[in-house]
Parts: sequence; C-alpha cells; structure tokens
Amino acid sequence: MGICELKAKKGLIRVSSQQDKGKIKSISITGDFMVFPEDVIWEMEKGLIGIDVDEKNIREMVKKYLSNAKLMGSSIDDFVEVIICSLRGE
Repeated sequence: MGICELKAKKGLIRVSSQQDKGKIKSISITGDFMVFPEDVIWEMEKGLIGIDVDEKNIREMVKKYLSNAKLMGSSIDDFVEVIICSLRGE
C-alpha cells in the first residue's frame, strides 16, 4: 500500500492507495482539508478505482470531480500530486 501526504496551503491531504496490474485497486483520501460539498471526495474515490495508473487519466478524473467543488486552501493540482505520489509508493 502506498501512502503519501501533502501539506496544502490550508490543510493536509493524505492518500493511501493500492494498484494492481497498472490499475487503481483501492484509494482513500483523508486529511483536514476543506472541500464542499464534502461527498465529492467519496465520489472521486469511487471514480478513481479501476482507472489506469497514468498521470493524464488521474488528472482528468480529479478535474471531473473537483472542478465544480469549492476548494479552500488546496487545489486540483495538490490532489493530483498526492494521489500520484501514493501510487508511486507501491
């Protein structure tokens, strides 16, 4: 299991993930960051499972879920960076 943390401008983003055969098998995004609506993170986790472990695919999926969310003190790039970091930690 890969684990990575990123200190965003306001808050910590922590991602634990597993991959299998080049695809995301499981992912958990936690921390004290602020995103509204909050359930967008759970929806994004579900959407990431099964996609190829590829920065372009991950970035597109994160944008899909977070582009209409309100991020306070963190950015889409922060989430992409920490997700990719956790997947490289395998």
